[in-house]
Amino acid sequence: MDGSSGRLLVFSDIVRKNAIIRSAFFFYNSAPEFIKSYLLLLYGVKCYLSANCRGTVGADVAFFASYPNEQVAIAHVRRHLDGLSGGEIWLSRGNCFRPQSLKALPAFLWQARRLQRLSRRLVRRFHFLPACRIFSTITYYARFRQVLDGLDAQSVFVANHYSPECLALAAAAHRSRRRVFCTNHGNGTWRSGYVPPVHADLIAVTSAAILEAYARDSRRNLDAVFIPHASPQRPMRAGFESGAPLTVGIFLTALTNLDRLQALVTELEANPRVDRVLIRSHPVKVVNDDLSALLARGDHVGETGAMPLAENIELCDIAICGNSTVTVDLLRGGLPVVYDAGLDDLADDVNGYVQEGLLPPLPAALDRQALASLAAFYSDPAWAATMRHFDAGYRQDEAAMLRSFNGAVRRVVRAAVAAEPRSSRPDLSADASEPANAL
Repeated sequence: MDGSSGRLLVFSDIVRKNAIIRSAFFFYNSAPEFIKSYLLLLYGVKCYLSANCRGTVGADVAFFASYPNEQVAIAHVRRHLDGLSGGEIWLSRGNCFRPQSLKALPAFLWQARRLQRLSRRLVRRFHFLPACRIFSTITYYARFRQVLDGLDAQSVFVANHYSPECLALAAAAHRSRRRVFCTNHGNGTWRSGYVPPVHADLIAVTSAAILEAYARDSRRNLDAVFIPHASPQRPMRAGFESGAPLTVGIFLTALTNLDRLQALVTELEANPRVDRVLIRSHPVKVVNDDLSALLARGDHVGETGAMPLAENIELCDIAICGNSTVTVDLLRGGLPVVYDAGLDDLADDVNGYVQEGLLPPLPAALDRQALASLAAFYSDPAWAATMRHFDAGYRQDEAAMLRSFNGAVRRVVRAAVAAEPRSSRPDLSADASEPANAL
């Protein structure tokens, strides 16, 4: 996956946008092979020292999240897990200077020669991005083995199944006979590409579409339970037919086509029905373009990146998206969405939202006829069934879903306790009814 053309395209886009990463990449690319291997080793030291933990000894679950969307997913999980003690594993550059991390440094240095030989093989074989991600997975794994011993948790909970950090933590947990829980941090279905296998004892997914994507390339049956989205659910709004001025939200993803974005904003500004255009960038800042030229046009164009998503949804009457997976959150929040294939450089309809009938394409103009068609699209009873394929909790009993989720997690934790009993464990016998496996 990391060596795929799509991933390298994202990396090239980041290099173009970020001066620090661009400089580091230029220096790395210009260096001889043995210098590259030591640079990779130095990066591994940073990754190794950046991991730390906090929580009580004997915690049932150690939670881990790195990026903003993972943090939202894990916070949602923690908020709805009852009766289980929790610890936390986190990454920070500041951790590199903490006593806990510095005490672990000799163990890394003891293996430095062996690791340097590995880094040399990686720089010979791989591009900069996959070399860094593969090597960091190994160094994270070594550090997480130590961190888990210090936290003494029987299981870990992650919100990503393919990042170096989460792969390393899952492997470290399984190596030490701990259980692994995973939930999705986004709504991607990867219709046009390979999906890395999920290495977890239980996955909590927000939709059947995501579960199908996970199952496609996994080597074994997946024990799964559905969990509602973290974002709030609201009735679908269609008041834009009334003739009132419209606020249009444009929600961006990685690989934004800036030329198309500028042309789209120009089109919307010329539309007499559109009062304001609000642009929301991707939550990972390093993939975003500089929007200052667009924002300088005046009060009719604004940016909402720092605003909570739910508040952003409430401000808009219609949303325009490319291949952003935030689409499902917008629809769940009652915001009608139209799809613009040119808004990013990803494959057309990469998540299958248009093909499956979840979204209509962007009309030539947001005129009276187009708005009436949009209202009819989202009021069609068949649309709600399509939405439930991409959001298992849509118009469903989310409290019952959460009870099933709790029961499934407690079942797996009980199995871990039974495998290695500890006197400090809570009584998990008072359990909610356990769901059948989704697969």
